[in-house]
Amino acid sequence: MSGQRTAIQTERWAILAAGLGLFYVLVRHRQSVLGLLRRKFLFSGNHLVLHQKRIEVISSVHDSQRILNELKIHCQSFKVLGFDCEWITVGGSRRPVALLQLSSHKGLCALFRLCCMKQIPKDLRELLEDDNVIKVGVAPQDDAKKLSLDYGVGVSNTFDLRFMAVMAGHQAEGLGKLAKTHLNFILDKNWRLACSNWEAPQLEAVQLNYAANDALVAVAIFQKLSRDLEPRNFWDWRPIEFQQLRQKIEPFLDVDFTKGFATGVSKERVLNSASESNPMTAKGKQLKTMPQKKQQCRNLGTQSKVFYDNCLLEAPDGELLCTIDRRKASWYLNQNLGSQISEHPFTVRLNFEPAGRAVGDVGRYYQSPKENQCVVCGRRDAYIRKNVVPREYRKHFPVVMKSHTSHDILLLCPSCHQLSNISDNKIRNRLAVTCNAPFKHKDGMVKYHDDQQLRSIKSAGKALLQKVDRIPEGKVAKMQQTVLDYFTDETVVTEQLLKKAAALNCRVENQDFCQHGKRVVDMYRDKFGGLIELERIWREHFLQTMQPKFLPQLWNVNHNADRLEVRANEGRVDNADLAVAGLDFVVNTGTGENKT
Repeated sequence: MSGQRTAIQTERWAILAAGLGLFYVLVRHRQSVLGLLRRKFLFSGNHLVLHQKRIEVISSVHDSQRILNELKIHCQSFKVLGFDCEWITVGGSRRPVALLQLSSHKGLCALFRLCCMKQIPKDLRELLEDDNVIKVGVAPQDDAKKLSLDYGVGVSNTFDLRFMAVMAGHQAEGLGKLAKTHLNFILDKNWRLACSNWEAPQLEAVQLNYAANDALVAVAIFQKLSRDLEPRNFWDWRPIEFQQLRQKIEPFLDVDFTKGFATGVSKERVLNSASESNPMTAKGKQLKTMPQKKQQCRNLGTQSKVFYDNCLLEAPDGELLCTIDRRKASWYLNQNLGSQISEHPFTVRLNFEPAGRAVGDVGRYYQSPKENQCVVCGRRDAYIRKNVVPREYRKHFPVVMKSHTSHDILLLCPSCHQLSNISDNKIRNRLAVTCNAPFKHKDGMVKYHDDQQLRSIKSAGKALLQKVDRIPEGKVAKMQQTVLDYFTDETVVTEQLLKKAAALNCRVENQDFCQHGKRVVDMYRDKFGGLIELERIWREHFLQTMQPKFLPQLWNVNHNADRLEVRANEGRVDNADLAVAGLDFVVNTGTGENKT
């Protein structure tokens, strides 16, 4: 019995020792073990997107409604879509986007065959333009631009996964390498598939799989990297706090990763966003980032010196009229139109009665000093002037609405300026469709184009003059006939005729030419409620997309309408200008009063 008891005790001590040994190993190498377990669970979790893959091909506007409704339902719980596009190139020229891929976190991938639809369905356009849904991928801005040029749709809130990779302390790689590194999933990147015929009457299974995987993997990578930004224990599978995550990536929405570092979105800013969310990522290990090539970028004309001098301009009786810059104040003095009253603040008092005084909130806006800072984020060291209503439209306004436009000139830092300009494309696209006013890479935007018939005649004339001895006789005869068919009064090809053909001007005026800004202004002036409505669209767009926190006091969406109302009450604007603006005031020229 004693021997048996001793054996049992020995076994227990062995088990205890083994347990202590295992505990020591787990404690000693806890980071490696937890990391291994975490990767295992993450891979299996993110692979759910791929394991539950369901591909839906939509070839007509009629068939799109059901799938779009399902995508919208999925976006209610997780507002992220994988986003990608495919197209073909013919003769060195890119054809319009043939296939649009959108995938949800639940494994649904919708393949929209735009080459068959010839247009973007209304609900699809709304989903692409929805600011609440983030469209993720690698270089998604490039695909968004192609959709904008080809179909006039503004894709809102695209996000390049490489920004998140850098923020989480990983290498900024292409989609294939990101999938292998973070999902242990190998994407088929065979160039024959990438360059296959996406406009074919029927897409093959390998094409559908290739296209769907690109979009599905993008969502899975986003999920994995979002967890890297907020490390948790491997058993902690609470849903991602999407709103907090969005705040971290907000500065990089609609920003081109390859150009971002050259246009104000610095690497430091990306890393700062990472450190705010995950100090260990920023400080605990060296961040691995791809070396950035020196970018060729246009100088945006940033200013570090003050833009607002906030000098004071007074009426003869000392009433404050407005704040102005130092140069304008000096001009009044040099023209003997006023005299200096004070140095601090620099104050000029006019020696003549001005046309109008400061009235109501409009007047108080011009009286109030302005801060030299970005109106969006408050940055003070560098800023660029932003025309809230772009100049391409404002320059076609009547003089009464073009003058005193400082209200719509705000200061933005380079990063916010770039983001604002990118977001403006959505409104331009919408106006282009609404007003039938193409603004870029469209036939209607080209004032002159080459006439291909004239080009062939000119080429034939040059060839017959310069190298006729090297051209086969049969081809020479055809080229001569081409020249004679154009010059119908001639029966014989002479050297003089060939010189005349070689000197032809192939550029002809485009009868469909449309200057985008002018046509939009004309349409709003004549049909869409007046130019006040066009101003309102741009101002509300700026407020919605940029959410400025440091706007000047009394900055108002309806500023110009209020200003014109004041002028109308004072009899300083005529009925024609009010009609163009879209206001229904009628000025009584005899009394200076007005009626509504």
